[in-house]
Formats: sequence, C-alpha cells, structure tokens
Amino acid sequence: MTLRGRKPMLIAAASQIAAVLAVLAVVQIHFRITGEDLPFWGKIVLASVTASAVAALFRAGPAWIMFMAALPALFAMAVRADLPLWIPGAILLLMALALRNVIGDRVPLYLSNRETMEKLSALLDLEQSAGNKPVRILDLGCGTGSVPLAMARIHSHPDSRFVGVENAPIPFLIAWVRAVLSADRRVQIRWQSLWDADLAGYDLIYAFLSPHPMADLFEKVRHEMTPGGIFVSNSFEVPGHEPDRRLPIQSGRATALLIWQIRGDA
Repeated sequence: MTLRGRKPMLIAAASQIAAVLAVLAVVQIHFRITGEDLPFWGKIVLASVTASAVAALFRAGPAWIMFMAALPALFAMAVRADLPLWIPGAILLLMALALRNVIGDRVPLYLSNRETMEKLSALLDLEQSAGNKPVRILDLGCGTGSVPLAMARIHSHPDSRFVGVENAPIPFLIAWVRAVLSADRRVQIRWQSLWDADLAGYDLIYAFLSPHPMADLFEKVRHEMTPGGIFVSNSFEVPGHEPDRRLPIQSGRATALLIWQIRGDA
C-alpha cells in the first residue's frame, strides 16, 4: 500500500477515527471486566498507539507517524484546558501543508548549502559557467527555492532558465514569494509533483530527496532527460547504478553530490 496520490488529511482522519473506535471498544471491555472506567491517560496512550499504527500501515514518514501519535494528547489537553478544539485542528492542518512530501513520497525537506551551489555550477561547461551561453537547470523538489535562486545569481545569461518544482504547500509558497521578490524572470517556481515534471531540455537536473524515490526517479530521468544532460543527486544513491562521479561536500552534513551523465542509449 502506498501513499502516493492519497490525501494527507484523509490519512489523518483515518488514523484518528481508528483511535477513537479503539478507545471506545477497550473502555467497554475494561468496564465489563473491572466495573471501572479506563484511566484518562490510558485512553490517551491507547489512542496514540492506534493512530500511529494506522499511519504506519499507510507508509507515512516517521515525522507524520509521530504527529499522529501526539494528536490525541493535543485534543485532550485542549479539552482539559478549556481551549477551542480548532487549535489542535489548525496544528494538524499546518503540519499537513508543511509535511505533504514526507507523508506522500517519504521526502523530507532538505536545504542545500553554499558549497553545493558552487559545485553544481562548476559541473556545467566553461561557456555556461562564464555566462556566455544559456543554461537550463531544474530542481526536483525545490523546497524553499534556494537552488534556482542561487543558480540565477551565479549565471547571468539572459536566456538561462532556472526552474524549481514543489508540491508541499508551505515550502512552495515560500519559494514562489522569494522568486517574485527576486524580480528575476528567468526563475520559475512551479506547483507540481516531480513525477509530473517534463525533464526534457535541461542541462542539469538536481534532486535532494531521500533514498525512497531514487530508483523510480532515475528511470524517469533516463527516459526523459535530453542526452548529454547531467543528473545530480545530493547524498542519495540510485540502487544498481553507480554514479559517473562523486563530488564530496565538506560543509553541513558532509556528504557528496552523485553525478550521472545521461547518454543517448540509456
């Protein structure tokens, strides 16, 4: 069972409904056996375990599973403190908007550092690096838009294009606003799943995702990317496909850029 294409809020609803049903059932059984109500925090623990188990069944990421486990306690504390119930609901909504890719594709939000930008730029040919020739760069899952914006600052050719695709609402909104404020029309931030992006025509495609989607993504890259282009994965290997080059990244998480040159017979 996979979460790709499923709505995060539906998964959250399923988790919490299952938690309520589990608590109601156990409360009835406990009362019949002992003649007493189940202790308040016993109900919370049972609800948390049930909700997280249902989220795990749908292959939600660790962050989302933990939040589903915490949500019953949030509602319980809101009730005990006489707070409006919309408060934990609003927290859930914000989490769903921020963690959409964690839930669906198990892709956390990673941020690329300055050393990464410099080494990405150095991968292009000399004419492109010098700004004498346009460059077309695509960032798959661009997060807050740092890579397209940084590449635009580095490469000055007016016909260059720097595209980022993102479908987690809050990171997309941040990236889109940053692109608008940059006033650089060469930068485009698109509301789009990386699986729906057209990969043809780019000189360099960059992805900083997670181990989970890499095998499927590499097949998409091999079939769609223009021969001669460069595909770069930050940190994460492609099973069964050794990269042509590895560039170590010393700063931050101290990992590496894994680089494949796309050939016409791929």
